[in-house]
Amino acid sequence: MVVVINKKIKRTIMENKSQYFGSLALIVISCLLFTMFNQLKSNMNKITSSFEENYNLEDASFVTEKKILNVKNLESKFNVLLEESRSVDYEVSSGKILRILTYNTKVNIPAVTEGKLPDKGEILIDPAYARANKLKIGNHITLYKKIFKISGFMSLPNYIYPLKSENDLISDPNSFGIAVIGKDDFDKINMGNRFYSIRFKGSRNNLNYRMSNVKDYLNRSNIVVLRWISASENPRITYVNLKLEGINKMSSSMPIAILAITCILTGVVMWRMLKKEFTSIGTLYAIGYKKREIMNHYMRYPLIIAVLGGILGTILGGFALNPMLNLMITYFNMPIESIEFNLKYIFISIILPVIFLGVSGYFVINKALKYSPLQLMRGGDQKSKVSFIERNLKLDRFKFSTKFKIREQLRNTGRSAFLLLGIIFATMLLLLGFAQKSSFDFLINKSFGEAFSYRYYCVFNSLQIGKPAIGEAFLEIPFAVKEDNNTGLTIYGINSNSKYVLLKNMSGEKLNYEKVIITRPLAERLKVKSGDAIDIVNKLNSKSYKITIDSIAETYAGEYIFMPISRLNNMLKYPSNSYIGLWNINKIDIPQSKLLSSGTVDDLKNAFNSMTQPLQYSVAIVSFISFLIGLIVVYVVTSLIIDENRKSISLMKVLGYRKKEIYSLILNSSFFIVVLGYILGIPLLLISLEAMFKSLTKSMNFEFPVVIDYPYIILGFLILWFTYEISKMLNKRKINRIKMEEALKSEME
Repeated sequence: MVVVINKKIKRTIMENKSQYFGSLALIVISCLLFTMFNQLKSNMNKITSSFEENYNLEDASFVTEKKILNVKNLESKFNVLLEESRSVDYEVSSGKILRILTYNTKVNIPAVTEGKLPDKGEILIDPAYARANKLKIGNHITLYKKIFKISGFMSLPNYIYPLKSENDLISDPNSFGIAVIGKDDFDKINMGNRFYSIRFKGSRNNLNYRMSNVKDYLNRSNIVVLRWISASENPRITYVNLKLEGINKMSSSMPIAILAITCILTGVVMWRMLKKEFTSIGTLYAIGYKKREIMNHYMRYPLIIAVLGGILGTILGGFALNPMLNLMITYFNMPIESIEFNLKYIFISIILPVIFLGVSGYFVINKALKYSPLQLMRGGDQKSKVSFIERNLKLDRFKFSTKFKIREQLRNTGRSAFLLLGIIFATMLLLLGFAQKSSFDFLINKSFGEAFSYRYYCVFNSLQIGKPAIGEAFLEIPFAVKEDNNTGLTIYGINSNSKYVLLKNMSGEKLNYEKVIITRPLAERLKVKSGDAIDIVNKLNSKSYKITIDSIAETYAGEYIFMPISRLNNMLKYPSNSYIGLWNINKIDIPQSKLLSSGTVDDLKNAFNSMTQPLQYSVAIVSFISFLIGLIVVYVVTSLIIDENRKSISLMKVLGYRKKEIYSLILNSSFFIVVLGYILGIPLLLISLEAMFKSLTKSMNFEFPVVIDYPYIILGFLILWFTYEISKMLNKRKINRIKMEEALKSEME
């Protein structure tokens, strides 16, 4: 007998295709995102770990004041690989730098992704810079009046995300790239800086302790370490892991949220269908069908949608993997050896909607089947219950159209909850890209721009003593919190009358630079306030210090501590007039051989502008997905309202209501929920983004301020309103198909 009643499944689904196809579309989107993000994460993890292992990624890189002569002895003593490298920044044109590095054979070995290894007079360049500057294999470029032939493209383990400086936030291949040449060719250039890359052999445990031993040895050997940066603190290496953490959070939260919305939708649709078929179910009981057989029949509805949507979404997610992987590799320069599909995620992607919709469907169907056969044949509990909210709203004071719209939402809380959650989710998704762009813009153009007013900076490759002839001197030293060596910070020694640094308190008043000042993000991370003392360790020599915080600067320019340069020199036992870098409003003309790094604030702004261009595409894609979700949610809910009010709509036509009046009553009844959902979605987005940014930037030296500009809020509402109007337009045809005689037929029945 079960086979007989199962014949009506296809007919019922087609009669209510908008609701069921809406559920199907949401499941397809959910499974597509789940498969795509998780397979992307799995492949990127494999590519990253393989690249770092096979090409000997450094554990740290450091700069010393003088050359290390006993490299082999140091390697043997500490069981490490140590390689001396050299680099020079060649100015291709105004604002465009190509960093030339020597070809390493022990640590940070280049991986040739296309072409071949460089011979004498040949060069390898990174593919992102090549694309941005229209360079191809076989082309020739001139460096310091010497011509080099491009032999291929390469990836470097220590430049996965090719930033010009470790303090930069964004990579810009239009203005900065990396290249590798042989050591003999580099010697002929006779320029550049020396640095060392170290990789520890054997056990990978206690790396910080082993690094500390190396630094102690160098200090005892009278070799001053000017800069030391661990791989775990190098954004050129760690940014890819931060991106993967973001993908990991996205791969779980977004698909689950969409599935939750789909469960509510399926529950509402199933309950409406069951209420219509109460009499039929009661009759089935009467002619001998068992509860298990009826349950089995109705469970097929959500399970068919779940299985079909899961399979389609998983297949589409598989097709989306390759372009997404190629997109990631354009940002993170790594070789792709192969693409693998993790069967675990394929299985989960298909089974997850089955579990979610199966559980949701079971509870709804079981609730209906709790009625006795007699109650079911009488139509179940068909009394319309007036909620507590409706009783206390005193709707009699409103006109008929307002009362009708409010009651439509209050008397079907499941449908209203689905609409509200759907609009909130669509709002959060829609404004996500806008909030990211606003936050980046605030960080770079406002927060950083207000705190630092210099245009040019340079950092020397040795400690400078005396008063500089031009520019403002500063000292920049990396430290770590003693209790947590993974929490890094930078202390700046600045002049007490600095004209390039502007730090303000919460009242907007300029702070006294004779004091020790901590920036707000660092203060919040360390949970310190004015008057508190913190224990820190110098990363260059592992010596410990205690400093007391006097003031907190309200800036998000970075996680820094500022103190008088003379006081910092005294603390470090440097000469009182020592400095490591210069700030200036005009370009500083200093030979490259004396510099460790240099650049302009414009580099950061140009990089930001370059980054926002691809971000616009991602914003468009995310906006389109949110548009689809919003359209599906509003369309399905409006369709349900029309189906539940067919008799009322028919009666309105009999009573002479015009089409415009009927459209207003039925199609605009969700207006309040749509507006409420959008309003609630904004703070929820900001809260979730703030939590996500804090999680992702735990190992970075800055914190994102989460903001969204008002024009974007208005634009987002206009997009959502446009979606709402389209769903109304699509549902007008459904209202027009309802005939006046339906009201008379209903009364006769």
